[in-house]
Amino acid sequence: MTTLETSDPGTTRTGHVSVAAHVATGGSLLAALVHYVAMRGHLDEWWLSAAFFSALALFQLVWAVLVHTGDERPMLLSGLAVNAGVIALWAVTRTAGLPFGPEAGEAEAIGVPDVLSAVAEAAVVVAVLAMLLGRRKKTEPDA
Repeated sequence: MTTLETSDPGTTRTGHVSVAAHVATGGSLLAALVHYVAMRGHLDEWWLSAAFFSALALFQLVWAVLVHTGDERPMLLSGLAVNAGVIALWAVTRTAGLPFGPEAGEAEAIGVPDVLSAVAEAAVVVAVLAMLLGRRKKTEPDA
């Protein structure tokens, strides 16, 4: 596959998909996989938690396909909001615990899978910000 330089310095596109879109796609797919695997363990604890993990994984899977095929602003913003929100939720569950549910107020242990997922989601956030900033630079008139 050839790499093409665009008119925007520092932005490289492979075929029709930018490097940032590849990072966002990969990060979202990895996070979805971790959430699908984690869903099984959470089903034994609380069905609502398992339903959340399932819905989140489905969103991340579908979003990965969408970001790979296009970069519409509302779609990018939805991925940014969901992944940033999940990172914040993860931080709360590892420090103070959720304020509701069967283990309300109890912080969860930090494990390799959830750190891997948080890193993947952070990569999605950074990649989406790069995509949004790249789009803004392209639309700004030269001074």
